[in-house]
Amino acid sequence: MHFVLKSIPYVLSIAGGVIVFDLSKDYLHDPNWIDLMNNVAASLLAIPLVFLFYDYSNFLITRRMHKHQHIAVISVLDGYLLKILSEMKNIIGLKHIEVPMQDINLNYKKLNLDEKYLRAIRTQLNNLEDLLYKSDKIEVLDPQHTQILSFIAQELNQIMNECKYHNSPKEIARYIETTLSMIDDWFYATGYTTRKKKTHHPN
Repeated sequence: MHFVLKSIPYVLSIAGGVIVFDLSKDYLHDPNWIDLMNNVAASLLAIPLVFLFYDYSNFLITRRMHKHQHIAVISVLDGYLLKILSEMKNIIGLKHIEVPMQDINLNYKKLNLDEKYLRAIRTQLNNLEDLLYKSDKIEVLDPQHTQILSFIAQELNQIMNECKYHNSPKEIARYIETTLSMIDDWFYATGYTTRKKKTHHPN
């Protein structure tokens, strides 16, 4: 849409060149005036065409770079979230967590809140927040993706604060359930399962 709006003045100039050329051909009889109007028409046609071609080429290059950046950032974020899931698995006592996740019933009395798991989650949370901040600056993520990641970061911070200040297993379990649900939303929104299948089965 931005490119279309930006191209309007060029299109109007080209249209003006065509109009000048037609009018000079139909209504002017003096060769000098005809040459002058033809030169004006040529300028109105040629100059905006050059700029239009340049802007369009630049638009295609920028869009392609943005797409590569988007894919790269999504891949890195997938890695952070998968590492968080790995630590969550240890905390809630599951052997593995499949993506997309099935219903996970948490027993808050059996949470293993080992400090090493919490430190690992904090590290990945810091990485996630840092990349989220940087990607927001260059607008490489869709608003939906940014929103989901923000919710995930918020819930993880709630878990960290609860462990540090109140240490209520019931509240921690509630935050974990919400976090897992939001991480599942992320993988669904980004088509993780489909991308994973393509990676494992390129043919």
